[in-house]
Amino acid sequence: MKHLGIDYGTKRIGLAISNNEGTLAFPKKTISNSQDTIQDVLDIIEYESIEKIIIGKSLDAWGNTNMVQREIDSFIKKLTYDLEDGIEIIEQDERGSSIAADAHLYGKGNIANEKWTGKNNALKRAHNDANAAMVILQRYLDKQEKK
Repeated sequence: MKHLGIDYGTKRIGLAISNNEGTLAFPKKTISNSQDTIQDVLDIIEYESIEKIIIGKSLDAWGNTNMVQREIDSFIKKLTYDLEDGIEIIEQDERGSSIAADAHLYGKGNIANEKWTGKNNALKRAHNDANAAMVILQRYLDKQEKK
């Protein structure tokens, strides 16, 4: 079963997909959060033959919902309206996913790499969004293997 992972943000949305077996997650891309977002996501769902969607649930450090979660709820409602029957949307706690997605950047020598600093910070953030979606999706997939 192929899954789509979503890291929802007010400006950018990170996307990740699983392998066909639903065991490994891979970063797919980052899209702008705009009026075309729902259609962009629907296009990926169709193209990749997605059967289940895992979206990050935005919680504060104490596990309470925050302002972003209200937007995520609205996004889920809109997406659900346009989805084909049988495609389930599941929320997965996303706390720490952006930190985990950035972890590889802080190894020896990487922190000063021009690719990730200065004027290229937008590239860094875009890369991070897709990787955060991958972390969210992989957490979900890992939980399924334990059942």
